Amino acid sequence: MIETIKYLPKMAKKVETKVISIANPAEDYYVIKLSKEPDFKWKAGEHAIFRLPDKEIEGDKQRVFSIASVPREGYILLGTRTGPNPSGFKKALLSMEPGETVTFNGPFGGFRIKDNSTPMVLYASGVGITPIRSILTELESNKRHAIEVVYASNGYYLFEEDLEWLSMGNPRMHIHKTRGIEETQAKLKEFATLYGNMAYYYISGSPAVIESVTKLYKDMGIFNDRIISDNMKGY
Repeated sequence: MIETIKYLPKMAKKVETKVISIANPAEDYYVIKLSKEPDFKWKAGEHAIFRLPDKEIEGDKQRVFSIASVPREGYILLGTRTGPNPSGFKKALLSMEPGETVTFNGPFGGFRIKDNSTPMVLYASGVGITPIRSILTELESNKRHAIEVVYASNGYYLFEEDLEWLSMGNPRMHIHKTRGIEETQAKLKEFATLYGNMAYYYISGSPAVIESVTKLYKDMGIFNDRIISDNMKGY
């Protein structure tokens, strides 16, 4: 679930930002809001490599997070879980106060909207909803895509209120919350049957989840170039 970054892609933009707020909406879920530089832009679904320059950290000094917001919202939004044994980086990040400095390089990634009209089936496993929130926000007023979101969780649904509000404003956007493997797979098969290779299929979750759902789609005849995945970098 965590990817250690050993190098930076060429021409990576380095940005300094400040903590606005850190919230703990439920259990071990956290939402971090950072300030946005006026000239920093990114595309919905992209990620960046974050550092805490003023903190002493045990272990990895940098982490990858997908950006859950879009530029027009005016801030950078991150979502994460700590699990029972949070890393040194997450401990340091979640202890920060408003006004403290965070730096990052980016944006990067190919988990993006492909065009203006192709149907989209987006699957999120737990906190994998993070990049999908940004994609749905970007498509808030786009009525050309048919959008089906399958959101699987065994407990808390991060960004649930945001997703419900977005879908209320777009009659072609539907949120399907599932629990358990059987219910989730049934919903994924339903949309694979409905859209076939006329849609793009987005998968955001752990490597094991991506492998399993990719196999499900391929077994149903979905072409590899219709499947787009994001393997929970740093959530």
